[in-house]
Amino acid sequence: MNPAQSAAVLTDDYDRWLAAQIPVVTADLDHKHAEMRTDRFRFLRGTYYLWLARVAERAPDALDTAGVPLVGDLHVENFGTWRDADQVRRWGVNDLDELGTGPWLLDLLRLATSAALAPHIALDDAVVCQVLLDRYATAEAGPDLALADPTARHLDALLPSFASEAKYYDNLAAGRPADFLPAGVVADAARVATAGWRPTWHVRVAGTGSLGHRRCVGVGPAGDGHWHAREAKEMGPGTNVWAGPRDARLPRPDDGLYARVLATVRGPATSLRVAGWQLRDLAPDVVRIELSGLRPKDEARLLTSMARATAHVHAADPPALRAAQDQARALGAQDFAALVATMVDAVKTDFLGYGA
Repeated sequence: MNPAQSAAVLTDDYDRWLAAQIPVVTADLDHKHAEMRTDRFRFLRGTYYLWLARVAERAPDALDTAGVPLVGDLHVENFGTWRDADQVRRWGVNDLDELGTGPWLLDLLRLATSAALAPHIALDDAVVCQVLLDRYATAEAGPDLALADPTARHLDALLPSFASEAKYYDNLAAGRPADFLPAGVVADAARVATAGWRPTWHVRVAGTGSLGHRRCVGVGPAGDGHWHAREAKEMGPGTNVWAGPRDARLPRPDDGLYARVLATVRGPATSLRVAGWQLRDLAPDVVRIELSGLRPKDEARLLTSMARATAHVHAADPPALRAAQDQARALGAQDFAALVATMVDAVKTDFLGYGA
């Protein structure tokens, strides 16, 4: 690939490629492009395709590290809560849209870069890199953190207050009716819902990186008398399919990885992929963390939890995680910080060029 290609050229190329794979929502894609111009962190969130291209150009050594089950589009706002099959409320990586098999360092590099760009994290970049690298290297494989665990108390202040249930479901049902969801996906959504669920389906606009994908939400009461909601989002091929021809070492698709990762971290019991769509539970207590107002001590503890949650995803292949952790222990914090600085500069440069 010509390294002189601009962010705008690569964005157009990716958008055309995606539109050839699945129907895209043009208005949502326009909204995404507008969001990308607002700040550097939002730009990073919306341009995973560009991230992969720039890593191959500017940090190719990161691609020579051990392969693991990779989150891919990882950043500091890609963490939140869910309920597992036993109704235990857990916290960890809550967006697995871009799963693939690839070099472990890509996840940690993107996480650290996002922390350096996030407006609500004030820790020195060198400290961010040291914390993430050390905690990833020493993380133990296991399920993601249960919020009732005493070691999770530092996360309590980061979770928004539960919304009013009535208002929450009313807002979800305010979207215009959705008539594009395949009948088989509707049936599978009901299959993993509470018995007797009677939803209406509505168009939903959410996220940043996946804006442009068709997305809707089913909302309605179930046989238990309570309201429930399930989101359905059309996936299409992962971004790594678009990026793969640029460097064979970039992440590769792995169709069986989603189920393995959910089993490893004890992910949401109602999540599944079917016929190219992803189904997941929506509820007032299924939330993302809130980063604003963090104290430096809490920032370090939060980054520790993020590094460990990243390792838990990688642990879907235990031998691969062990190999990655051996390399993490051998990688100096200064060398890691230099890679992060390179990618922070790449994002800043592309952001300025894209908004010009």
